Amino acid sequence: MKNDSAALKGALCELLEEKLPAAQVQSLKDEGFKVKKPTRKAALAIAIYKKAASGDLSAVKELRSILSGDTGNTAAGKAVIILDDTAD
Repeated sequence: MKNDSAALKGALCELLEEKLPAAQVQSLKDEGFKVKKPTRKAALAIAIYKKAASGDLSAVKELRSILSGDTGNTAAGKAVIILDDTAD
C-alpha cells in the first residue's frame, strides 16, 4: 500500500508542475495576478488565496497551515500528560 501512495504522490507532483494552458494564464492575468511560472501549482495557490480572501475560514486555515509548514499532525512527537484532578 505504501508504494501506491508514493506513486500517487509522484503523479500528483508531476501534475502540479505541468504548465497551464494559455487561456488559463490569460484568465489569471485578466484577474490581476502576475504569474511568473504558470503551472497548475500556481493556479491552485491562487485558488486557495481567492477562497481565503473571500472569507472562507477553511481556506484561511489551509493557507496558514501551508505557509507555516504545519503537517496537520499536531500530536506527532508530543507526550501526553494525564493529571489526576480528582480529590482524594
